[in-house]
Amino acid sequence: MEVSVLASGSSGNCTLIKTKESKFLVDVGLSCKQTVKKLASKGYDLDEINAIFITHEHIDHIRGLNTIARKFDTPVFMNSATYESSFFSKSVNLFDGMPFSIEDIQVTPINVNHDAANTVGFVLENNRKLGIFTDLGTVSDEMRQLMPDFDAIVLESNHDIDMLINGPYPYHLKQRILSDKGHLSNIDAGLFIRDCAGEKLRNVFLAHLSRNNNTAELAYNTFQSLISQNKELCARPIITNQFESTELIKI
Repeated sequence: MEVSVLASGSSGNCTLIKTKESKFLVDVGLSCKQTVKKLASKGYDLDEINAIFITHEHIDHIRGLNTIARKFDTPVFMNSATYESSFFSKSVNLFDGMPFSIEDIQVTPINVNHDAANTVGFVLENNRKLGIFTDLGTVSDEMRQLMPDFDAIVLESNHDIDMLINGPYPYHLKQRILSDKGHLSNIDAGLFIRDCAGEKLRNVFLAHLSRNNNTAELAYNTFQSLISQNKELCARPIITNQFESTELIKI
């Protein structure tokens, strides 16, 4: 299995997963044109994508969905609550909490706390096991139980708490971000990996960094400082961003 976070942030999220036989996208929060461009940078076309998995209905996760599904007739998977809230105009494959298989991959949706209709993360398995959790206010017990088996994870590291509290956002927005249905901080992400990851974990894609309440350096250094406290871990942090895709990394 290979992974590239094509884009991650409040303006659009999209992750490419490639197996030996198939290619998948988790979320299409970029425009169709931007998604085509991002995939082309990896040597692929949108008509090669076997399926799209949607985490929730916020626009930075589904911006390109209607256009892509119409132009390419790509199978789309989401849960009922997300479908009803997304105004998606085509039929979808509803999973509603149940694991499913498509092509050569096993997909398990995991409910997470976020202020959307029914936000999920995904566990994707094809010999290796990948977790994708990009929007969540708190780490659930189920995530903690699953974490030791992951070979890689795409994990939200949205904000530095001090930057957020002392920054320009209005009080109500700060409270939303800090709430259990908001976004995961750098410290929360690092503590989760430090305390719950197993020796198999090699790559941690730090995702959904805030432009106003975080920096790549802060996210990286906070993560490194925390996981260095667990001498059994060999995971490396990979900073994602809105503008440049990560390399396609074999996990």
